[in-house]
Amino acid sequence: MNCIRLLKLAERQSLQCFKTSPVRCIGYHPIKFLETQEKWRETDNVSKRWQLIYKAPMDLAIKCISTYVTFSTTTIAIGGVYYAGFVFNIEEMNNPVMLGDEVVLANSATECLVYLGAFFAFHVALKVLMSKYVIRLYQDGDEYLAIFRGNMYNSIKKHKFRLDEFHKLKPTFVVSWGDARFGLGKKHAILLENYFKTPEHFNYLLYKRKKHKPEDEE
Repeated sequence: MNCIRLLKLAERQSLQCFKTSPVRCIGYHPIKFLETQEKWRETDNVSKRWQLIYKAPMDLAIKCISTYVTFSTTTIAIGGVYYAGFVFNIEEMNNPVMLGDEVVLANSATECLVYLGAFFAFHVALKVLMSKYVIRLYQDGDEYLAIFRGNMYNSIKKHKFRLDEFHKLKPTFVVSWGDARFGLGKKHAILLENYFKTPEHFNYLLYKRKKHKPEDEE
């Protein structure tokens, strides 16, 4: 009986945590943005007229993965060019591809090319996906500045767009989070709704023109 009482008490405390934690997160979310805004402005080299309204998760992971993809793709490409130019012999097309005298990389040159093709296809797809992932978003009136992760560890890319250029893209079967795809002018991007400073910032981006459209028509 004591065990059952303890389990019921733990269950009630867990439910209370689930009920109160979202309120706390929402309440302190804007404050957290204000506390770190100056730091991110300096990191992104933007002026004080820009207000931070969005910060995506997994920034460090995206930074590391982007650097790894760049480094690994460049290394394999250089190695492939060297092998094709100085080692490869068409007469040995069906011979195993060796690394040194003992390590077999592939049973034949054709098999090795298949592996390399799959490697580059995966890395290119990963690179394209990360190039669309917005890590931070700034606002100045109806002007916006999106920050994307660059090819190297600390490099970034900036993209400016206006409010009337922001629109939601149609879901796709290729990307599982199709609802997070948006158009920032001519550039497509991935934005996660729950990581805006407040819900109003996201709603202003997405619905402002629709709300004002009937008034403009009148």
